[in-house]
Amino acid sequence: MAESTPLRNQALPETRTAERTRPLGKVWSKVRLALVRAAFWSYERGTWQYDLMVLAILAFIFLTPRAWFQDRPTLQLTDLRHSQGVVEVSQGREGRRYLLDARLVESVTAQNPEEAIREILRTRIPKPFTIKSIDPIRDRHNVVLGYTVVVDVH
Repeated sequence: MAESTPLRNQALPETRTAERTRPLGKVWSKVRLALVRAAFWSYERGTWQYDLMVLAILAFIFLTPRAWFQDRPTLQLTDLRHSQGVVEVSQGREGRRYLLDARLVESVTAQNPEEAIREILRTRIPKPFTIKSIDPIRDRHNVVLGYTVVVDVH
């Protein structure tokens, strides 16, 4: 077995102490420490650093423009087919908005599309309602693919 040599009165090279003696090195180490603590959320509750991080998160949530997040799902004709031709898209002040597949509307034995849409929605909406608007959805060849219907439920 080989014997180890003792380290007596020998100084090891210290790169970190040399870095910290420079003013820029001290600032950089403090910034790095703050970033690590923020990333691992290691500040105690009630400290100004914790409050600052919470404030930054809330500012991001409430001040970020909606236009940055254009990730709304688009409704395709295939989506209408999989849900029996009627999809409730939204509910708002103007009423409930539905998308109806044109083939479903054509399959109902009614004289015009408005009567067919009224019959289809009667099975879906149990309360009395009035149809505010019916807008056809057309493709580039002017073929009706479906209808956007706004309904006011009483």
